Amino acid sequence: MTATLYAIPGSHAVRTGELMLEHKGIPFRRVNFPPGPHRVLVRVVGFKGDRVPAVKFEDGRRAQGTRQLPRVLDEMVPERPLVPDDAAGLEAEAWADDVLQQWARRMVAAAGARDPDSLAGRGAEGRLGVLLTSHELSRRVTARAVLMVFRASRAQQRDDLERTGEILDRVDAWIDEGVLNGEELRSPDFAVASSLALAEYILELQPELQRRPAITLLDRVFSRSAAAPDPA
Repeated sequence: MTATLYAIPGSHAVRTGELMLEHKGIPFRRVNFPPGPHRVLVRVVGFKGDRVPAVKFEDGRRAQGTRQLPRVLDEMVPERPLVPDDAAGLEAEAWADDVLQQWARRMVAAAGARDPDSLAGRGAEGRLGVLLTSHELSRRVTARAVLMVFRASRAQQRDDLERTGEILDRVDAWIDEGVLNGEELRSPDFAVASSLALAEYILELQPELQRRPAITLLDRVFSRSAAAPDPA
């Protein structure tokens, strides 16, 4: 079984999808779409929604998003299941998709739009590779567009900053309880680690991440991962 993964450069959600495919041992080729137009292009190639990751398997099956993909993968390859079998794990999976993923996206977009120097390598150096585009000017413009698309008002951006401690405390608590970073990695581990990898681009946040249990999950997941691809 092989797959085609439709993506945008530097996407933490896409990296979650890659990690899940690697976990199941399914070879895939990655097709990068330009950020923004990707919302139309994924529909053009046959998906119902406009989000990535969008995965097409050689047998015709499709999966889109970081919640549907692990369920399809578990149907295809039952060994080393991705979907949690307990309520706490399912809660962590939902929170990673609905809350953490959005928080990390807004935080990094806001930092990049405000001051590119606040990001590692101006958004070009990190575990996810180059974010959005290899061109610095267009990266800043795209970051502003991300804030508009996700309706990240200044009030929302202030709230995101104020919630940083609360967000990271929740990750740490789940690690302490064994919900995350347990004996076997599951879908919430990959989703949380990918979002933390995106947040890690914010230079001011790096020391805070390094002192927390969350860094153990981040290092564990990304020590297993293939190198981030260069943007198309």
